[in-house]
Amino acid sequence: MNNGKKIKTIRAWTEGDQVKCYRFGAIIGYPKENVKRIEEEPDENFEQVMLPRKETQSKGDKPDFSQEDENVHNASLGQFRVDKIYDGDSFKATGYHIAVKVRFVGIDAPETANKRKKKPAQPYSEDAKRYLENMILNKMVHIRGYGLDMYNRQLAEVFVGRKNIGLEMVRAGFAEIYQGKFPKDFTPGPYRKSELQARESRKGMWALGRGYVSPKKWRKMYKNRN
Repeated sequence: MNNGKKIKTIRAWTEGDQVKCYRFGAIIGYPKENVKRIEEEPDENFEQVMLPRKETQSKGDKPDFSQEDENVHNASLGQFRVDKIYDGDSFKATGYHIAVKVRFVGIDAPETANKRKKKPAQPYSEDAKRYLENMILNKMVHIRGYGLDMYNRQLAEVFVGRKNIGLEMVRAGFAEIYQGKFPKDFTPGPYRKSELQARESRKGMWALGRGYVSPKKWRKMYKNRN
């Protein structure tokens, strides 16, 4: 880069007025005028990218979707293989010789148990995890990146073919739309509509009726417990 910074990536190419490369589990673009040159240095041992930690203050266990890397182009696509499901809205995937932790953008699934925080599992949390496993575990998915969250995870919409997996989680009643700000260019409309339909049909966690507690409220209930 013209500022002296060297960016290591698997592949870089020019597209329009930008130089693009695979980074942070997504395709990132840099203005051509900021790029000094592209050097080819194949490295077969380059298997995992250590993502730079964002200097933001945590307000809970979930991300502020308004935080985004200034160089990340939303609506970028990359294909990855899902290796592990953490819960109903996050997983680990590998592709392009990198490993990345992914957090679904725009949705919030029931909280799984956390022994360290003495936080019990939220109703339907294991159901949500299993439902997500059935859809994407050990499968190839396309990731549309929306930057990084405060926990260094790739915020993304995730697709198998044309199926929007996050939207499917909401439709099945295993996730609600995220209660907070969204990143620029994210379209929450379809998610809101799907949540309303799931609520009306009492699918998944919505079968709890008045006993339902949102993931956000659940986290707040058990925050800072010793």
